[in-house]
Amino acid sequence: MYVQGEEIIQKSASLRGQKEFDEAIKLIEENIDLIDPSIRINAWIEAFKAAEESGNPSLAKKYAQVVAQENPDLPSIKKYLYNE
Repeated sequence: MYVQGEEIIQKSASLRGQKEFDEAIKLIEENIDLIDPSIRINAWIEAFKAAEESGNPSLAKKYAQVVAQENPDLPSIKKYLYNE
């Protein structure tokens, strides 16, 4: 079953895999309203991963906080939420 926005998340993941982190994040940010709310968390996780892999801890923390609103127990975000 197709869910609106899957291709945006997949494209962002592809860009992240090519180490085009800023473009991966930009794609999510610019298209978040087009992504079905049921999978929007996946988009934010993708943006978080891109920020983390780019070596930008402040941006990673921003996305970790967004992800935590829906999934506070996600292990990969915890170090950005609880280590000040």
